[in-house]
Amino acid sequence: MSKSKNIVAAIGLGSLAALAIGSSAYAYGSGTLDLGDDKMRFKGSYTFNGTYRGGMKVSGTVCDTAADGNGVYGQGKILGYAWSSKVSDGNGSASGCGTESRTFSSNDVNFVSYGWYQICTDDWGSDTCDISSRLNR
Repeated sequence: MSKSKNIVAAIGLGSLAALAIGSSAYAYGSGTLDLGDDKMRFKGSYTFNGTYRGGMKVSGTVCDTAADGNGVYGQGKILGYAWSSKVSDGNGSASGCGTESRTFSSNDVNFVSYGWYQICTDDWGSDTCDISSRLNR
């Protein structure tokens, strides 16, 4: 191979490597979520947004499976921020499911590396929660 072809090949491989590294740095992360126990359940998914006002979107169902007089709710959070407001199953303490579809983000953050989601029973004292492991981009 001639010297000029070697240089072109090296530049081409370097450009491909730079594109691969650059695009994976802001890659979307996603997965399924299945949280809860015999009283509460969340089934759904999460997806991390891109780089502008980056955040984590969670979609699925929040279910009260006990009908024991205690309501059920879901919350999410991203790195560096507190838990979000509560989204309940929509029917108080009766059995049934509600829909969750929210993005947890901040106008101050352009890129979010990870976050968490939890499902909780609104019971006496501190609420009982099942928290996801860290959800990664």
